[in-house]
Amino acid sequence: MLPVLFLKNISITFGGKPMLEKANLSVSKGDRVCLVGKNGSGKSTLLKVAAGILEPDKGYKYVHPGAKICYLNQEYNYNKQDTVLDFILKEVPFNESREKVNILLNNLSLKENEKLSSLSGGEARRCAIARVLAPNPDILLLDEPTNHLDLLVIEWLEKEILNSNKAIIVISHDSNYYDVADRII
Repeated sequence: MLPVLFLKNISITFGGKPMLEKANLSVSKGDRVCLVGKNGSGKSTLLKVAAGILEPDKGYKYVHPGAKICYLNQEYNYNKQDTVLDFILKEVPFNESREKVNILLNNLSLKENEKLSSLSGGEARRCAIARVLAPNPDILLLDEPTNHLDLLVIEWLEKEILNSNKAIIVISHDSNYYDVADRII
């Protein structure tokens, strides 16, 4: 199957220190890849290049034309005055149905009118997960998705990943995610 995301010979340096050197990654529709490695080894940097947040110093990036990428960062800078619904809908095209958003709110036990400023760490993380799942991306990039989550939500997210036909790349130190991956890199 043709890749929907392809990174070849990606190199990036921060302050004179190489973070990535000639990194390669390819995912096709339905692939579930888990990136594993020591902290500081460049996993998050590679996802940020894939998401278009960082530009590599060298290398080639291909994203299938029209493919939508959603990226779950480890930490979000929230506008604390936004409601849960405001935050989630920022990634959902205006003309799309709210049905998916309503399902996510229910499955993740989120209240749409609650202010982000009143959320716990786990609630904020669930809100961020809803934000990346709601627009139904073709490519889903998840950086440490289980941070701050309880076991029920972790299991729910695992099922979502297993039942998905999206191209998914997960960075995780949670060995349960090794079971949902087709490839571990």
